Amino acid sequence: MKQITVGIDCGSAACKGVLLKEDSIAAVCVKPTGWNPKETARTVFRELLEQTETAEHEVRVAATGYGRVGIDFAHKKITEITCHGSGADYLLKGVRTIIDIGGQDSKVISVENGKVMSFQMNDKCAAGTGRFLEMSAHRMGLDLSDFQKQLTEGKRCSLSSMCAVFADSEIVSLLAAGNTREEIAGGIIQSVVTKVMALAGRVGTESPILLTGGLAQMEGIRKELELQTGCPVNVSQFSRYAGAIGAALKA
Repeated sequence: MKQITVGIDCGSAACKGVLLKEDSIAAVCVKPTGWNPKETARTVFRELLEQTETAEHEVRVAATGYGRVGIDFAHKKITEITCHGSGADYLLKGVRTIIDIGGQDSKVISVENGKVMSFQMNDKCAAGTGRFLEMSAHRMGLDLSDFQKQLTEGKRCSLSSMCAVFADSEIVSLLAAGNTREEIAGGIIQSVVTKVMALAGRVGTESPILLTGGLAQMEGIRKELELQTGCPVNVSQFSRYAGAIGAALKA
C-alpha cells in the first residue's frame, strides 16, 4: 500500500492542505480560515480525500499553524516554523533562507538541510503582511488582484510610516495630494518588503532564498525582495503550501 499523508496548515487567514502519496504532491486545497478553524480544516481534509478518491482510514494527518490545536482528527501537531523548514527544502532542495509573508504575519527562517537554524517573526503588527496590502488596496478602491496590476517600474511614493494604522492615513494624504495609484502601490510594496527585511537583518539572508506564504505569487513582492536582498528570490507554484507540505512529510 502506498504511504499517504496529509498536512494541514491552518493559519489565521487561510487554511491550506496537501495530500502526499509516497512523498509526491497528489492534491492541494486552500480555504479562507473564517471563524471556525476546526471546521474549515475538516472541509479542506474532505476535499483532499475527494480529489484523490482516498478513504480517511488510509491517511495519516499532521496539523500546523495557528489553528492546529483544535484539529482533533490530526495524528500529530507540529510547530509551523519546523514545518516551513521541511516544506521549503522539499520545494527547493538546499534552500538556506525562507521569507514567508502571510495574511497576518511574516517570518524569515534560516535553514540547513531542512533543519531550522534560527528565525525571526512578526505577528504583532499588520505592517509587512498581506493584511497591510489588503487594507492599503481597499483604501485605494482596489482588490489585491487589481493592486498587482497597478505596479510599474516608474516613479513611486515613499511611505514614511512603518505602522499600518498611520500608513493608512498617509495613503489618504498621498491620494489627496494628486499622486497616482501606481506611484502609491509601488511605495506600499517597498514598505512591506522593508518591514520584512528588518527581520532578515537579524537572521541573515543566504542564497538560495525561497519566498513562501500567501503573497508568494505577487511578482512585485518578489522583485522588491531581490532589489533589497541583492540576491535571486525563488518562488514555487506550491510556495503558499510550504507549511502544509512540511506537515505532511512529518505525518
